[in-house]
Amino acid sequence: MKKRNIIWTVLPVIVMVLALKSCTKDNSAGLAVTHTAFTQPVLTTTPAIKADGTIMFTGSTVTLNWASSNPEGHPVSWNVYFGTSSASIPLFKGGLTTNTVTVPVVDGTTYFWYVDIVDANKVRTKSEVVEFTAVNGTNPAISVDLTCTTDVKSAIGLDLTADKTVDLRLLILKKSDLSIVTAVDDAAANESYSDFETLPNGDYVLGVDIFSTINAGDFNKAINLSLSLKFAQLGIIDQTLEYPNVMTNAHPCSLYRTYLATVKKAGSVYTITKDVSFMAPVSIKWNGIDDVYPSQITTKADCGSNTMRGLTFGWMLDYWGEIITSGGTLTYTTTATTITIPLQKYCKTTWNGAPQPEYSIDGTGTIDNSGAYPVWTIKYNLYQSGKTILTPGNGVPAGYLKAVITTKP
Repeated sequence: MKKRNIIWTVLPVIVMVLALKSCTKDNSAGLAVTHTAFTQPVLTTTPAIKADGTIMFTGSTVTLNWASSNPEGHPVSWNVYFGTSSASIPLFKGGLTTNTVTVPVVDGTTYFWYVDIVDANKVRTKSEVVEFTAVNGTNPAISVDLTCTTDVKSAIGLDLTADKTVDLRLLILKKSDLSIVTAVDDAAANESYSDFETLPNGDYVLGVDIFSTINAGDFNKAINLSLSLKFAQLGIIDQTLEYPNVMTNAHPCSLYRTYLATVKKAGSVYTITKDVSFMAPVSIKWNGIDDVYPSQITTKADCGSNTMRGLTFGWMLDYWGEIITSGGTLTYTTTATTITIPLQKYCKTTWNGAPQPEYSIDGTGTIDNSGAYPVWTIKYNLYQSGKTILTPGNGVPAGYLKAVITTKP
């Protein structure tokens, strides 16, 4: 009786094991048959997927490949699922008996695909989902992103973003003559440009200038600007150039530029080089006479003003006998035919080593642009302690000094 109980206990276990090993039906002898499933398919593509998840293709198609094995050599039927949404990948082609298929792709589009296998015994095996982005290898599209950070909080105590601090322009210029091809300004510190592919082949310079900056009252410390240029050409270029504290906001106008990089464009191939230099308004030397002395005058256009230096230097030292110790630069305005020097403090001097009262200056003049070079005729006065010092008998019969200057060499 005890042995019979053991037999009835073991028998269901044996039956259960046989049932678990069977994937289909009993054979003609009534015994269970075991079918071995295919290995999980390994997916590859032609061209191959790069480390950044892109495929560089030409034409309009990509080939999908997969590999799976079965030791029993069962015949198979392959189903390929392919689409642009990972949430729902549609069946692209079913019932394939080969392990490759060609699919259409569009430049810049991301695709998802997988296969499943149904063998002759109805055993199904599914691959993992593979993702790639198709990139046409002849596409010259590239984007450039300019970003900016500042030290405005530590400099002047204002907790502002870069966009609230400064409005930058991103400049694309011809390298040959530094003429502006395009200026990108979205009223912010950060700018983007993505039209390089529309430009002719050649060498270009990327520069930055300041369209405007914050007006935070009377503070003298300039704010440092740290810039970054990111270049992205899908599947080809992912390059970032950093420029810590490369600019300040002291000169918010187009007369000052900071050049950051050069870009050589040859079809879809771009060569990017970090190349920092600066452009400030040039100082123009004026020749001619200042009273009866050779001109020492130079001019310079600045943000919001024009400056002149050297007016009356010869007369002050040679005739008046005083040495200019500070100053000597004035601001002026012009029209097409006139120049105006508003009354302003001008310079400090010493005479026989003794400091003299500070000088002020004003004047007016005419501008003649009819010739190959402009000619300026300036009549001006010097003041000390609020009184004019240029009177007949002080070596200036007309009561003023007169400069006739030109840029002609």
